[in-house]
Amino acid sequence: MISKDGSPPLPAEENAPRKPDAYRTDSLVSEKNNDRPKSSKPVISSIPEFFHGVDWSKSAVGPIDGWDSELRRMARFLLADTSPAVLFWGESYCIIYNEAYIPMLGERHPHAMGTAAPDIFSSIWEQLAGKLSEQRRTGRTQTCFGTMLLMERKGHLQEAYFDWKLIPVTDDDGEVKGSYGIPSDRTREVICWRQNLCIQQLSRHAGTANNRKELWRTLLTGLSYNSRDVPFALLYSLDEQLGIGSASSKPSYPCHLEGTLGLDAERIAEQEYIDLSCDIDGFAPTMLKALKCEEMMMLEASDPSLHKLLKGIGWEGRDLPYEQFAVVPVKDDGKISAFMVVGLNPYRRYDSQFCEFLQLVADVAAPQISRARLSEEVARHNELAQRAQLDRKRSDMRFSRFAERSIVGLAVTDVKGKILYANDAWYKFSGLSPADQQNLSWFDSVIPEDIDLLLEWQERVLNGKTGGTFQIRSKEPFRRGHIFSDHRTGICACYSDLNESGEVESVMILTMDISELKWVEQQLISRTKALEESEEKWRNYAEHCPLGICRTDGEGRVQYGNHAWRSFYGFEPGVVPEDPQPWLAWVREDYLQPCKDFFSVLQHQPGPESVEFQLVNKTYTISDGDATATNGAYVVATGFTEFRDDGSVDHIDFWVTDISGQKMAVKVLTDKMEEAIRSKTQQERFMDMISHEIRNPLSAVLHCSEEIIDSIKKGSTALDWAFDDTFRPDFGNSARDILRKQISSTLDAANTIMYCVQHQKQIVDDVLTVSKLDSDLLVVSPIPVQPITLVRSSLKIFDAELKMTDINLTLIEDKSLWTLGVEWILLDPNRFLQIVINLVTNAIKFTKTSKLREMVVAISAQTYQPLEDELGVTFVPQRYAPTTPASSNSNPTDLKDANEPPGDIFLSFRVKDTGKGLTESEKAQVFNRVAQASPKTHIEYGGSGLGLFISRQITEMLGGEIGMASTASSGCTFAFYIKAQRCELPHPSPTNTEPVIRLTRALSLTADGTPLTSEEDGLGSNFETPTGPNTPQETSPLKVLIVEDNLVNQKVLCKQLRNRDFVVRSANHGKDALEAVLESKGKDMPQERNPFDVILCDIEMPVMDGIEFTKEIRRLEAEGELVGHVPILGVTANVRSKQVSGAIEVGMDGVTTKPYRIEELIAHIAGVCAKQ
Repeated sequence: MISKDGSPPLPAEENAPRKPDAYRTDSLVSEKNNDRPKSSKPVISSIPEFFHGVDWSKSAVGPIDGWDSELRRMARFLLADTSPAVLFWGESYCIIYNEAYIPMLGERHPHAMGTAAPDIFSSIWEQLAGKLSEQRRTGRTQTCFGTMLLMERKGHLQEAYFDWKLIPVTDDDGEVKGSYGIPSDRTREVICWRQNLCIQQLSRHAGTANNRKELWRTLLTGLSYNSRDVPFALLYSLDEQLGIGSASSKPSYPCHLEGTLGLDAERIAEQEYIDLSCDIDGFAPTMLKALKCEEMMMLEASDPSLHKLLKGIGWEGRDLPYEQFAVVPVKDDGKISAFMVVGLNPYRRYDSQFCEFLQLVADVAAPQISRARLSEEVARHNELAQRAQLDRKRSDMRFSRFAERSIVGLAVTDVKGKILYANDAWYKFSGLSPADQQNLSWFDSVIPEDIDLLLEWQERVLNGKTGGTFQIRSKEPFRRGHIFSDHRTGICACYSDLNESGEVESVMILTMDISELKWVEQQLISRTKALEESEEKWRNYAEHCPLGICRTDGEGRVQYGNHAWRSFYGFEPGVVPEDPQPWLAWVREDYLQPCKDFFSVLQHQPGPESVEFQLVNKTYTISDGDATATNGAYVVATGFTEFRDDGSVDHIDFWVTDISGQKMAVKVLTDKMEEAIRSKTQQERFMDMISHEIRNPLSAVLHCSEEIIDSIKKGSTALDWAFDDTFRPDFGNSARDILRKQISSTLDAANTIMYCVQHQKQIVDDVLTVSKLDSDLLVVSPIPVQPITLVRSSLKIFDAELKMTDINLTLIEDKSLWTLGVEWILLDPNRFLQIVINLVTNAIKFTKTSKLREMVVAISAQTYQPLEDELGVTFVPQRYAPTTPASSNSNPTDLKDANEPPGDIFLSFRVKDTGKGLTESEKAQVFNRVAQASPKTHIEYGGSGLGLFISRQITEMLGGEIGMASTASSGCTFAFYIKAQRCELPHPSPTNTEPVIRLTRALSLTADGTPLTSEEDGLGSNFETPTGPNTPQETSPLKVLIVEDNLVNQKVLCKQLRNRDFVVRSANHGKDALEAVLESKGKDMPQERNPFDVILCDIEMPVMDGIEFTKEIRRLEAEGELVGHVPILGVTANVRSKQVSGAIEVGMDGVTTKPYRIEELIAHIAGVCAKQ
């Protein structure tokens, strides 16, 4: 019996499929690999010598001396036999072999000598053991056929097939002692037999294939009958249209895997298709080489070209099941149609016999491929013929149905254009009737304008025998819903039908009604034009839009950006940046991450999303006159995303708005709010100081008033004691001493009250000045003055205080005053002295508590603006532009040579003291509104904190600057300069005897805290009562009418004037006063005299105020009811310039503001009376 793989029957173990490792384990040799240990076989000159050198004592047969005669005889016979033979002896079947048998043992020699047979012949022992057992039982010779052994030949394990003859060896008693085995090599015959069987099966199966697909399958089926020689195969077919015979200059060889043998097709899925011309790194170059040389190629498993193929199968490294592979091309009519990659028998080496077998396989397949190809071609042609016949029948039927049912007009005409046939669609398009077909022509179907076009195409079809398409218009109007046209429009195609001789027999006309499409086309053209105009308009709008407009793709690459958008980031016009999100380079670093997050959100959500960020290297500046404010440039970007149907981003639109203005407004508002908070805080502190400065003197006034009342009571008691002998209280002192003491106490209390009132007046004056400055109502009124005399006079009012505080004041008059001829200058003395008095007052206030009490006042003149180094101070920055001096009261005609341009002069004033000095932080505050050096300054030194602020602004209004220099504990230096103009001595004015300025200031305190008296203050208290002109003083006291609605003030003023010998009458309001004037005029009053020498009139009064009263008096004077001019002095608490000027305009001769000292009022009365 022969097995399917072509080998003789083998034991069950041999027939069972086994891995190559199984062969190695059970074979007669050790494992075949490069790492196996080499045997240490001794070098033996001959087998007899080796035989006698074996240690037989360790074997199952024992030492040679103990052998029986049969064993000795068979051993000698065995060694003398030149054919391979082996002796199995004893119950253990101990092996003894000759020299010819050594190649069959391989590396088992020499240790196999004397070893038990089951250990040596393990792979075939099951078969041999049965035969040997049978022989011992029967004593007959036994044979074994086709026993396979794996033998190492030429360094490789190879399969070998043997027939065994086992001859029994018996003793004299006929008992079988051993078996003499003679093997016979039948390897070549067995292999040839199974290869021939495979070829027969291959031919039988391939002959049943009807196409190449079946052929490939049957080829693999036939090869499976010889799975020992062909355990593995890949069958690839080559595209027949792009085969090796292709004439292409760059041939392509696509191959398709048709089947596998010995391998699951899923394991080689990656190798299903191979393009031999493209796969240059894998196995393809080797196959391409085999195809081109048209010869079989044998490859070792270590060939690099096999690595990609074997790796795709999963065979790598040392675990390869096959050592050799063959590439077998399969030809068809001289062209290679397929090839096989065959893994060869791992226990056979490739030789001529193997090559002949594989070539025979290819030769058997070649004619079958041709036959299958021919069968496919015949079947294809038959199928095509059947289809063509069926299609022809169907075409005839379809054409007839198509012509009747088609919406395309179909007509056939003769060569003259007469209608031979036309379907309903053609008649409908042309508007003709089928009943008139006998008399109809092709030219009747179109409007007259298109007949020439039809003639042209008919000539082209008849002569050129070519067809074409063109548009025609029929006479039939077209209407469908809102669509209307006077003609139907159609696309016409005409072709010639030729007879057997090639002449035109008829003309086929196809007409498709495109009236609706034509109307749509016209509408589309019109709307496209409108759309283009609209697009141009919107593009123009986008380019001129102040908002930045930008469109990007999903990655942030800019597709469009208008001018405003490019200007935000500094991109050149017409240049579209290619980088994704190019705006990030213009975003400030701390805004980068929000911008990236903003774009990332838009990549996944439709929006809208917004983000604000600041641009780098850009600023936003606003200006208001000379003031400028700068802030960063900010924009807000809003994005919208459009997604495609598959969810990917189509585009992202951005609107970028410049919000720098809003940010600037927020910043300005924030700054103003903070400034307002600071101002509010300062105002609150200022109100606290004002409240303190006002309430404290009120408390003193109250106490002093109580003291005066108490002193008067005590003085009255003393007078009673002095003139009443019955009243003798025990005072302990004389009445004179008591009265003197009480009078002295009363004077002190009265002086304190005056000091408090003057102090409150100074506070009110400062607040009023600041109010005028804020309202731009402070007027600069320059008049001719002598600056040196003015400064000297102003310093005299401080003599008493300097004396009491022991301060040494030195006045330095610089020689520049005489060098430059600064005798008379145009200057507002009130404003100038306001600065001087503030600076000197501050110096005294901070110097009187120092150990060293020195003050230096210096005045100088320059023809240029003095420098800081010259005055030794640092000027504070100017807050206002210099104001040109102007005055409504100044009279340019008073100046000598008024036509000559006056010369500018800069008058400097400096005060240096030895007070406590100021720190740097304190110096930064002193010139601010309601600010003092520190909070302790008000507590320790008093004051409102307005003096230096007022001085600073007045200095700037006078065209100058003010500054200071100071260090802590080293005193201060304050200096300022103002701009003035030199002038000549003014002409005397006989009508103006009023002094230029009245120097007044708050009373000072003595060293013990009591107010200075009039004598101490240097002002004196002896005033003469003014009298009328040319009238003796003692006989003509002035008559005064006091008009005051406040009864307390009225009573006090009347008393004060009467004490100074004035004749006083009072009225409660203007109407009472007017009646008093008219009443006094009628009582024994000469007609040439007025009833009163002067009228002191309050302005704010009930019934009739001072303004109305003055108007009425001036009206009476004008009408002659009152003789002459009655001087009227306004006495009011309204001190604003507008209020004062309004009183002057209605006819008042002057205004005295409350509070005032009685001596100042008397002097004012004297002044206005002297003018009469």
